[in-house]
Amino acid sequence: MVESDETLLEAILARFDEGWAEAIDVGPGWYSLLVRLDQQLSEIDPNYRVQQVKSKFGALSFYARSSSEPDEFNEVFHQTIRSAEWESAEMCEECGAPARTYAIRLWVSTLCEEHAKVKREEPDER
Repeated sequence: MVESDETLLEAILARFDEGWAEAIDVGPGWYSLLVRLDQQLSEIDPNYRVQQVKSKFGALSFYARSSSEPDEFNEVFHQTIRSAEWESAEMCEECGAPARTYAIRLWVSTLCEEHAKVKREEPDER
């Protein structure tokens, strides 16, 4: 991760709602995707809030809410998040290269061939 990504990830961490763990639980290959998503969401709603950022079944799961009226559904806001989540499903979690989904020791990850090989060769931590 380059320094500018690290600084921008801090901006995402600052958006976490009270009571939610301030953690970005994804690999560095998705950091640029998160930075871009944050920039897009900030244009839609400068005061949006985040609850969770994680990998789930090999894809980004980005849980956030618009700062607008809670009963009002912001379709553009949510579609922007869905688009990033879909994009993550073809992007290596470790390096950002084109990738596919692998199930390795019952854990689903999206990895390039090189990182899938490394992950397969890691010792089982059971």
